Amino acid sequence: MRVTAVDALGRRLFNKPPGHKLPPNSQAFRGLVSSVGRQLWLVPSLLLALLLIVPVLAGLLWTILPAFGYFPALGRTQLSWQPWLDLWQAPGVWPALQVSLLSTALSSLLALFWALLLLAYAWQSRALRWLRFSLASVLSVPHAAFAIGLLLLLAPSGWLVRLLSPWLTGWQLPPTWSWVGDPWGLSLAWVLSLKEIPFLLFMAFSALSRLPLDASLRLGRSLGYSDARIWWLILLPQLLPMLRLPMLAVIAYGIAVVDLAIIVGPSTPPSLAVLLDRWLLHPDLHWRLPASSGALLLLLLSILLFSGWLMLEKALRAVWLCQAMRGNRGSESWLARRLLAASAWGLLVLTLAILLVMLVWSFAQRWPFEAALPVSWTQRHWQTAAHYLAQPLWHSLLLAGLSAFIGLVWVVLCLEAEQQHGWARAWRRPLLALLFLPLILPQMSFLFGVQWLLVLLDWDGQLLAVLWGHLLFVVPYLLLTLSGPYRHFDQRLYQQALLLSGSKARALLWVKWPLLARPFCYVLAIAFAVSIAQFLSTRYLGAGRIATLTTEAVAMASGGDRRAMAVYGLWQWALPALVYGLMLFLPWWCFRHRPLMQLDGRS
Repeated sequence: MRVTAVDALGRRLFNKPPGHKLPPNSQAFRGLVSSVGRQLWLVPSLLLALLLIVPVLAGLLWTILPAFGYFPALGRTQLSWQPWLDLWQAPGVWPALQVSLLSTALSSLLALFWALLLLAYAWQSRALRWLRFSLASVLSVPHAAFAIGLLLLLAPSGWLVRLLSPWLTGWQLPPTWSWVGDPWGLSLAWVLSLKEIPFLLFMAFSALSRLPLDASLRLGRSLGYSDARIWWLILLPQLLPMLRLPMLAVIAYGIAVVDLAIIVGPSTPPSLAVLLDRWLLHPDLHWRLPASSGALLLLLLSILLFSGWLMLEKALRAVWLCQAMRGNRGSESWLARRLLAASAWGLLVLTLAILLVMLVWSFAQRWPFEAALPVSWTQRHWQTAAHYLAQPLWHSLLLAGLSAFIGLVWVVLCLEAEQQHGWARAWRRPLLALLFLPLILPQMSFLFGVQWLLVLLDWDGQLLAVLWGHLLFVVPYLLLTLSGPYRHFDQRLYQQALLLSGSKARALLWVKWPLLARPFCYVLAIAFAVSIAQFLSTRYLGAGRIATLTTEAVAMASGGDRRAMAVYGLWQWALPALVYGLMLFLPWWCFRHRPLMQLDGRS
């Protein structure tokens, strides 16, 4: 009979020889150890709640208190409405509020409906298959690098205008107009929507795996419906509720985005998030109070926008129901399918063109406007950047690598606890709702308070504080992307391994987790890219002393040196791209010659 670990532990504690049989009362000891082992699975979830949820709620509280006048550092110990009055009376607040509302609403709706149109009209197209295949690489592009490349490509003196001038446009000099920085924030909305379309498509593909897609298409075709009609009347009404959480994350990010708004948004006045960022960094602490009120206002605006989206969703479901009751079979729209397939190709081509234009600008020395390519090349910009990028590059690698690895281990242990014990499933929904708070809350609404708490504890500007800030956003993305593959793993394989080995650790290490190696590597690359793209958490929690590639790229984008912008943008893009390629190659390389592993650990 196999000697269990509990029996071995009991003999060691009771100082008995290996062959000695434990007395019957040792059953109580065996039950106690087993009970403790079961409770150990709860530790990762409790730590996750303690280290992620509690500080976010505390940061939200310390944003609310200054918003209502409680700020002991300035001698304000009484609650009042004065910060709100100062907020409304500050110059530029109302135009900034309009820019934030318009850009967020337009970008969210445009990204969602474009993603739904791609699914409905281009589902079987080659363009969408290629986009789905390269979706993770497109998602790995940081927002700041994407905006920098787009600016270098489509600016009035950008590469596209240089290619078309003067033979097509007739321009001998760059035009005076600019699509960047318009006072309504339309350029910001457009760039945001381009970045959110791949994210919503990624979440839609994940949700479609839980729907009877092939069966619905076969049934609809047998009844005479076109594929687009099947999508609009059967599949999209089921898919839309599954995209509520991603839509809330898109709205919360758009209303509080700072790096993209600095690069392509208006500047006089800027968006409300950029204006609040300026007040927070103001040397006069009195600006902290209206900045906290503005952070709460961003939270209220995100709630308002999401409530509007829920009402629009109900209206869409009502329209779809009326259309379904009419029984119109619909017909295939050749023009719509071609246009949407072209838009999918356009998104891929745009991503490659942005990479290419940054590469060209990074080596350009002299580039007159009428020339399609630089007339002289140089490596001086890379050599200059290498001197200044050593520390930001090291910080970015360290923070992204540690946050991705720690977050992956943490999330895997929590998901395994959920599957090991049925009682953990009862806590899944409320725990996940709380863990997604960093995604569904505007970052400023709690990072203001978290920064002030770190100042009180004298922890601001520490690398560990910035690492924890990155984990706030990496862990929810890991849960969002890994929970589907992990929960849909065929548990019969794990149960057979458990029966053959008699050890949970062996069954996990030799069977279950190796079979999930590809999803693990995939989400690890996404987590690395999420950490690389963090701007506000690095800026606030690092107190300006922890420089990363993202903070330096945004700082360079505020200047006028396009060559330095291109170099910094390429570095910010290169790290997630390299990690993504490595994560694709690693599972194949590790298991290409793997022998059949026995469950006792011998090969």
